[in-house]
Amino acid sequence: MELVTLKRFEKGFVTAGWFGIISGICLLLFLNITLLTNIDITKNNLYVLIYLAAPFSVIALFSKKSRSLGLWGLSIVLFFMTFILSYFTLGWIVIPFP
Repeated sequence: MELVTLKRFEKGFVTAGWFGIISGICLLLFLNITLLTNIDITKNNLYVLIYLAAPFSVIALFSKKSRSLGLWGLSIVLFFMTFILSYFTLGWIVIPFP
């Protein structure tokens, strides 16, 4: 009886996992466009995508079928945050006071 209720929510967990991955890929796409064109078109979009990708990826971790999707989504978000932190740190080392 309990397994039936868990299978009913399984599709929602998989959908959340895919949404986390797609949000993370869009996040990286916007970052690449910003770095290549030197136009800051993604000021607010980056934060929205981070706040969407991370919770949906965490939600996907609760199901066995969508756990790999959640790990992929979280790894994309963590890679992005690490990249931004290192980018800011190296820029701060080169020019400490803009």
